[in-house]
Amino acid sequence: MNKNLIKITLVLLMFSVMFFTFCTDQYENHALAFRNNTNDSIQVDRYYNTSIRPRTIMIAPDEYGKFYETSSDMWVTPQVELEKICDSLVLTGKVNNKNFRIRFMADDTENYCISPFSESADWELEVIVNEKPKFLGKTLERFNIHIFDINTGCITTE
Repeated sequence: MNKNLIKITLVLLMFSVMFFTFCTDQYENHALAFRNNTNDSIQVDRYYNTSIRPRTIMIAPDEYGKFYETSSDMWVTPQVELEKICDSLVLTGKVNNKNFRIRFMADDTENYCISPFSESADWELEVIVNEKPKFLGKTLERFNIHIFDINTGCITTE
């Protein structure tokens, strides 16, 4: 009886290891980003209604910079998520050797042709999937990056 119990235990252990080897943990991340299509770096300041100090990032020319990331299971459109995370965005930089200051709010836009808050705003989706091995199985991490382009043709300088 002991030999049968040992054989059954070994078989169960082998099947368990095989089962867990094929298990995959999956994570989903979302981000909002601006793509800088100007010739100079731009600064993005994200303001909250509860703070006077913005969160600031710099974005190099021809690059995109993420200004918000979340691993929340619930995700809505970029416009709705933007309204949830900030009151306004201020972008500053230079275009054609002139300084510009763009301000985006849910109900107002200054010095740009369309607001990222607008339902008609065009957000590009870039998906990056990273696969990492783990002891038993693997981990898949999916990044959904929603990118809003900042184009020189839409910027109004003062």
